[in-house]
Amino acid sequence: MLKSFFHSGFIVRDIETAIDFYTNVLGFQLETRTERHGAFIDQVLGFTGAHIKGAFVTLGEGHQLELIQYLSPESKEIRINRNDLGAAHIAFYVEDIDKFYNDKSAQGLSPINQPAEHRDDNGTLIRKVMYAQDPDGNWLEFVELL
Repeated sequence: MLKSFFHSGFIVRDIETAIDFYTNVLGFQLETRTERHGAFIDQVLGFTGAHIKGAFVTLGEGHQLELIQYLSPESKEIRINRNDLGAAHIAFYVEDIDKFYNDKSAQGLSPINQPAEHRDDNGTLIRKVMYAQDPDGNWLEFVELL
């Protein structure tokens, strides 16, 4: 029986670059770093000779994001579109999405568009939303509730 969420994870090209982006650009805190190889991680991942570096980052709300760099087997460069089967994203609440868009775009976030406005049936603006990618192409969604 499921109890709760534990974490979400992204595969990254370089663990140091990813930690820098998530901590210095998006404001996460680094919780832990890991490096694993051997029988345990081989069994977990299903790869013989698996060797990974990882880090857990958090916004302090309980849910963690795990960043994983595969040293062995090496990751392949594959870009997944938002509509491809297997594509995933993580969504975050933000304050002042327009300022967030301008500030974070200048720091390396790759939005696909400016924030979109969502209005209810009466025309009242209820939220603004934008999609973006991190430096490794992982999909991120940002939402401002109004």
